[in-house]
Amino acid sequence: MREISSSTPRGRAFRRRVMLWGIALSCAVLIPARSGLADEFSQVSTHSIRLMRGTVVIDTRVGDIYIEGWDKALVEVQAEKVVRAGSEKKSRHLFGRLRIQLSTDEEERTVYLKTIYPPRRPWRPFRGESRLTVNYRIKMPSDANLELKCVDGDVRISGITGNQRLKVNYGDVEIDVPSVWDLRSLQAHTWLGYVQSDLNSLTQDNAGFSRNISFYNPQGKQEIKVRVRMGGVFIYRGSQ
Repeated sequence: MREISSSTPRGRAFRRRVMLWGIALSCAVLIPARSGLADEFSQVSTHSIRLMRGTVVIDTRVGDIYIEGWDKALVEVQAEKVVRAGSEKKSRHLFGRLRIQLSTDEEERTVYLKTIYPPRRPWRPFRGESRLTVNYRIKMPSDANLELKCVDGDVRISGITGNQRLKVNYGDVEIDVPSVWDLRSLQAHTWLGYVQSDLNSLTQDNAGFSRNISFYNPQGKQEIKVRVRMGGVFIYRGSQ
């Protein structure tokens, strides 16, 4: 992925986004964070599964996701579990409670990637989830479709020419579109955040409540739909 530079439109968008979150946070009630009670421990594993032309379905809760298209009929997943615990011994217990599930249908046309968290207790459904994160780096066939749901995390996608359906509650979504000429439609929306696109001749950007980006080309094939609750949506022409 390209680095953010303060001199580029993307860098300026980043600065404005920081200002936006600063305004939002100034209206919130701040609760001091406890420090020194836990350390971070990480564990990395690699998984792969065959995929003919089809769809990759991702369902996860907390963690960043980086997705890159390639020319192999294979989905390769590098999963980094990150836990916060008071000791290495306690971290091993938490690692065991997080599972990475990678599966496919019989025709090898749909791959499912899911993060399995510990069962929630009705009286404290979110207890301990802030200590459990899984970051993904994924390579998938460039012409496969992508469906993704993430509760809290940033998503970065490049080199995917298949259709995309993305839903993120809290986080930023950045997509590098390989070919504007092959893009048929784009519909992107954030309930509170920042949107930016350079698909048209002029860069479009906006910040605030209920912001949208749209694009339509009847000669194209690819369709992209993005929904973000709180965060940014950034759509750029790919570097190819």
